[in-house]
Amino acid sequence: MYKVFAMNSRISFVALAAAAAGAAATVFAIPARAAEPAAEVAPSAAALLAPDGAAIALSPSAEPAAQTNDTVAQSYGSSDAPLYEQATGWYLGLGLGAAWPTDTGIRTRNLDNAGFQNVNGDLGFGGGFSGDLAVGYDFGAIRTELSYVYTRASVNDVSFSNNGRSFDLSSSGVINKNDIFASAYWDISTGSRWTPYIGGGIGYTNLSTPRLKVSSGGDSASTGSVNQGLFGWQAKLGVSYGLSNASDLYLEGTYSGASGFSGENIRYDSYNDFGAKLGFRYRFAQPAPQPVVVTPAPAPEPAPQPAPEPFMQPMPEAAPIRGLW
Repeated sequence: MYKVFAMNSRISFVALAAAAAGAAATVFAIPARAAEPAAEVAPSAAALLAPDGAAIALSPSAEPAAQTNDTVAQSYGSSDAPLYEQATGWYLGLGLGAAWPTDTGIRTRNLDNAGFQNVNGDLGFGGGFSGDLAVGYDFGAIRTELSYVYTRASVNDVSFSNNGRSFDLSSSGVINKNDIFASAYWDISTGSRWTPYIGGGIGYTNLSTPRLKVSSGGDSASTGSVNQGLFGWQAKLGVSYGLSNASDLYLEGTYSGASGFSGENIRYDSYNDFGAKLGFRYRFAQPAPQPVVVTPAPAPEPAPQPAPEPFMQPMPEAAPIRGLW
């Protein structure tokens, strides 16, 4: 009987201990943070598993996710493209175009015996050809140039007055002008391939006039052709376009002239013409150096911080169960 009582007492004790343990687990359960699905926890985050197997994220990763920065590193100074610059130094130029001489005044001389006293008139010209070949040196904003210019125009008519009577006669012939000019030009930089310029020069002009024949009633007179060296000048206004650092095209308007002179029977006033040319320049110098754009090296990434240790709440000690003995 004693053995039966002892066995029944042990069974009752075991049952009572199991019930007490279940109650303690219910009362003193560890409060857990809201569980996050395992798929949403960052791979580098510290995590624990809840009793049901779900992952509990306790702390985020100490290293923030890498952020992509698509901004290109700025260069020192300006990040704009370098301005276009033409090469300096020696160059050759060739221009072709047209010229339109203005009317040139004439007066007779040494023709009194032929009945042409104090005859005043004008030579009328048609348009003609003009071309030039030049060698120059470009200093940057200033260019100096030595050029040869050839101009050829036709003589269309001769108008004059004599003893109160006016005459307008058709005529034929050509006038040739050969120039050697020393010139200087100012190139106005725009920071682009377009460069306006203005300039002019002076030099030597050789002017060749045609033979003229004038008749009035029964009287006639003729002049011989004249080949005369004169003082000449020119002025230009134009714009050039850089094809490359060593070559450019240009379009320019010209005005040139030569001083008046006296032939055997005719006194000529100064000769003047307007013109337009399209040309090409080739430069022998090396291209102007372009500004160097320096891109700084990217800043080193900061050293990763150690991940914090996961914090685990300690389990409280269970209170002793009373009434078991």
